[in-house]
Amino acid sequence: MVLAGIGCALLAQGVGRTQSLGDLFPIAVPGYAEAPGVTARSRLHPDDVPAGIAVPGTDFMVYPGFDAGAGFDTAPADDAGGSAFGRIRPDLRIADDALGLAGFAAADLTRYVRGGAADTRDVTAALGFGIPFGPDRITLGVARASVAESGLGLAQSGGAAPFRAVVDDGRIALRLRFGMVDATERFGVEHETLNAAGDVTPGFRDRTVLHESSEVETAPGGVLRFLILLKAAQARYRGAVPGDGFGNSASVAALGGIETDAASLWRLRVLAGAIRQNLAGEGSRIAPVFDIGLGWTPDGLVAVEFDASREAGLAASLGTPGTEVTSLDVAAADAWRRDLLLTADMAMRMARIAGRPAREIDVETGAAWHWSRAFAIEPRLHLALRHDLPGSPPFEVRATVFVVWTP
Repeated sequence: MVLAGIGCALLAQGVGRTQSLGDLFPIAVPGYAEAPGVTARSRLHPDDVPAGIAVPGTDFMVYPGFDAGAGFDTAPADDAGGSAFGRIRPDLRIADDALGLAGFAAADLTRYVRGGAADTRDVTAALGFGIPFGPDRITLGVARASVAESGLGLAQSGGAAPFRAVVDDGRIALRLRFGMVDATERFGVEHETLNAAGDVTPGFRDRTVLHESSEVETAPGGVLRFLILLKAAQARYRGAVPGDGFGNSASVAALGGIETDAASLWRLRVLAGAIRQNLAGEGSRIAPVFDIGLGWTPDGLVAVEFDASREAGLAASLGTPGTEVTSLDVAAADAWRRDLLLTADMAMRMARIAGRPAREIDVETGAAWHWSRAFAIEPRLHLALRHDLPGSPPFEVRATVFVVWTP
């Protein structure tokens, strides 16, 4: 779980389900695989797992999908009144197990009846290869996302968000096994462009992040696995000038910890360490970082997960570069009946933006009722509380009902 969920999190992408680029794609895409969390998609009953469409004579599979829904939002944008809205979301996943290939593309289109400030046109795509050679493995991934982004990271689809972001990402990883330990080397490049109003300094709207990590962990098989992670990142801002308060910056982090097997009834993950950042205009400083996760999964359709983390925001969020971001996530899923899944999720993030403390709390409850393998109805209720988050309303309630088709 740590290699899947944390390897792309600390330093490079941020910790928390709304701040990670990998959360935008299915866990099947190599290079963007993250822990699935407690969601309706990750906890499908075997009878409801999409069957897909096979290309005759090949191992190539196509998994189309389509969501359509409507709802009401009390505050779709800052200083905007409540409005009904409609949403459609076609997506397509491809896979070829023989080639180790998986890809995903989706378009998320939302239109509000009253005012278009919150209309979204999110488009995401990713392609990855997982190439085995003996006991070892090479992973390649490329992705592009044009999505909404809040002051503390990638926003949830359909939520109020003040910025539009285009992210291009490429990464490569090499995993080697040496008897008692596994070693993984990762390298990635991410370029982000913001289409923002005057609230954002022009130089902050275009940045490139280079990130590298070296991970060593004991081989699978024991009750506990021990991990050591060394990470480095560099953020380069195009057009930053003296007086902006930020500029090209770098960081190095070292963490160590333990984890249990991801398939265990009880799961525990503890990582802790420190990050040293060289920030333009501020010099060098050291900050503690950590991630603690606890999960309980008595069967495939019931789960509870908890995660608390603190990471430095050099490359993880739109908050002031170098600020520490503290996150807390609690999620649960319960199959009340075989064809009815109930989910609940609470996420909280805290950081400093322009010297002021900013907070964001999201609470979402939902259900997924499958009346057949291909069709489901998913009602959701979402509550958001925000403090000093630029461009976002302080209070928002959103109720939606979706019809989902996944043959």
